[in-house]
Amino acid sequence: MVQREGTGMSGMEISKKDAQYAEAKRVTQVGTVGDTLLTFGKLIVGYWTGSAALVAEGFHSGADLLFDLVVLLGMKIARKKPDKDHPYGHGKFEGLISLLLAVILLLVAVGVVVDAVQRMKTGDLQPPGQLAFWVALLSIVTKEALFHYTVRVGKKLKSNIIMANAWHHRADSISSLAALLGIGGALMGYPILDPVAAIAVAFFVSKVGFEIGRDAVKELTDSSEAVDDEIRERIDQLIHAVPEVLSAHFVSPRQLGPDIIVDVHVEVPLSLSVSEGHQVAELVRHNLLTHVDAISEVVVHVDTEDDMEQNVLIHAGRKKLKAWVRKELLAEGPVLDLLRLQAHYSREGIHLDVVFAVDRTRSWQEIDADMARICQLLLESEHNIAEVRTAIAVQEKHRPGLSVRVAGQRHEAQKQDAH
Repeated sequence: MVQREGTGMSGMEISKKDAQYAEAKRVTQVGTVGDTLLTFGKLIVGYWTGSAALVAEGFHSGADLLFDLVVLLGMKIARKKPDKDHPYGHGKFEGLISLLLAVILLLVAVGVVVDAVQRMKTGDLQPPGQLAFWVALLSIVTKEALFHYTVRVGKKLKSNIIMANAWHHRADSISSLAALLGIGGALMGYPILDPVAAIAVAFFVSKVGFEIGRDAVKELTDSSEAVDDEIRERIDQLIHAVPEVLSAHFVSPRQLGPDIIVDVHVEVPLSLSVSEGHQVAELVRHNLLTHVDAISEVVVHVDTEDDMEQNVLIHAGRKKLKAWVRKELLAEGPVLDLLRLQAHYSREGIHLDVVFAVDRTRSWQEIDADMARICQLLLESEHNIAEVRTAIAVQEKHRPGLSVRVAGQRHEAQKQDAH
């Protein structure tokens, strides 16, 4: 049984989504303005003063600027509603764009290292101008401010792409510090420190690129590691908070951009009806959607046993089973009709609840013997019957429409172990 969230959302939910998107867009736009100024400022001053470290920083800030633009595009695409071609929404586009950015960052890092090594080989180690030092210092202050602002919004919205952007600001701040030290050392008479600082900056750029790429791959491949451990533990707690859930398996939370989709199998008692199993699934779904904001959809499969280690056996379907039981019962002279049949399926076999009508002229001793014989007949059949519970209703033999259920007149039998 599978339960899925409907596509409709309340006005309050839509308003909340719009507000979150507006806040995420605003913080990214602020970062875009800052990164634009820093990119052009570092590149112009870096080339003018001859600072390899500051030029490397300029490319790093350029990558930040590109990331800001990618974040805006990714959020816009990921925010689109599910459609026929994308029934789970467009959240994976965010991961795809993050992966693209990671590749760009790694290429930038390689380019910076190649340029710095080339400078050291050719001996082009002129000390940079003092303006490069002050631009690097300004970059640190600006990037730290952007980091704290962005990380606050990212945590509030539980957005991986916003958090990635925040840590990108922090990486730029740290690399600017390395550039500052290299430029400062060059100004003090050690020009070799400027290209060395450029290589250090490249290291930070590549580290950020690797981490963003790793997280993007986890998301794109539906790895459960893409979802925080805290959220996974909360999901498990909420599933088991439903009293009828005996256990849960195949719990698979998946990250789709800012949203999480959860697939889960829950085990319930064998005796539950279909509607009761449906209600258990709805309770699990409601718990997860209500208490974990990041979850946008839940798929619940209801099992009557744990099917992780062994495949469930395929038995005869209800229609075929009912026709067979009716035929067997009516072949017994005392049985007038099959009134009700309920089948429960397990690895051990089929558990049957059978209600049938008998002639009211028969004595209780005869009826009890009939029930025992019928149970044994069903258990010895080829249909892998594991247990039979029978109840009767008495009827006039020539008036089948009139029947009286005999309360408490039941018989139970189980297939005995061969051992």
